[in-house]
Amino acid sequence: MFDIPVGKASAEVNVWSPCDAWRYGFPSWSLRPIQTQDDVLKRHALANGVRAAFGSIGVRTAYAPNVSAMSAVVAHQEAIRKNKIQLGEAAMYRNSECPADGVFLYKDEAFVMSAAGCPLIIATAGEHMIVAHAGRDSLVERNAVLGKPARQHVSIVYALIEEFLKKGAPLNEIVMCMMFSVPTELFNHHPMHPEYGAYNRALIKLVDTLWDGSTVRKNDNVFLDMESLFVNQARDAGIRRAWATHSLREFPSLAHMSDGKDPSRRNLFVVKRNA
Repeated sequence: MFDIPVGKASAEVNVWSPCDAWRYGFPSWSLRPIQTQDDVLKRHALANGVRAAFGSIGVRTAYAPNVSAMSAVVAHQEAIRKNKIQLGEAAMYRNSECPADGVFLYKDEAFVMSAAGCPLIIATAGEHMIVAHAGRDSLVERNAVLGKPARQHVSIVYALIEEFLKKGAPLNEIVMCMMFSVPTELFNHHPMHPEYGAYNRALIKLVDTLWDGSTVRKNDNVFLDMESLFVNQARDAGIRRAWATHSLREFPSLAHMSDGKDPSRRNLFVVKRNA
């Protein structure tokens, strides 16, 4: 558990590893199998594990947005609340038809996601807080890389900022923290990869052009530095208080897609707003 102050607010960040999942009798914390209340009985071991995780930190209200789409969208709670899943004393809200990376949180509410290398962002502006998933395609739109941008924001970072500005918050009040990014030295985007080489070259070109300093070159390899990318995007938008911390390199028990292990493994992240 980590107590993270971000601006005038604070959040309690909790993480459960795949080893914790095995103790509950299932292989991964992936939330994909639990979309409705009926799924709780079908996947009772996973549901009981999530229920126990919520209970251990006193979560009664949790939002689990559909982050797999990497949409760079901040959803309003009403959109996610259309589907309630009761897990003991906790209500987890999901809406598979509403792709979203982030959601606003009020005091004692929680954001929950399963992930393997995708970091999360805690952002505040005065009394407002948004917690968001920040996968690679959330930070850099895939269609934009291919020269055909299709969504409103190329990055979730810019979407967060716009939502705060809509609330009337001044730019200088916005504070952002990224946590649990995949280690840069393992996030290779080889420009001559036999399958992904063309996309990797286009991604590297776009990132180097728009957010210089967000890639690292070593020999013939190019590594995407997600933490620098996040900070550079925030600064590009005029945010001066933005930082990254707690890289996954510090936590060898946590899964990520570049660790060479079972790619289906997922960690469970629950961020509870304290103030």
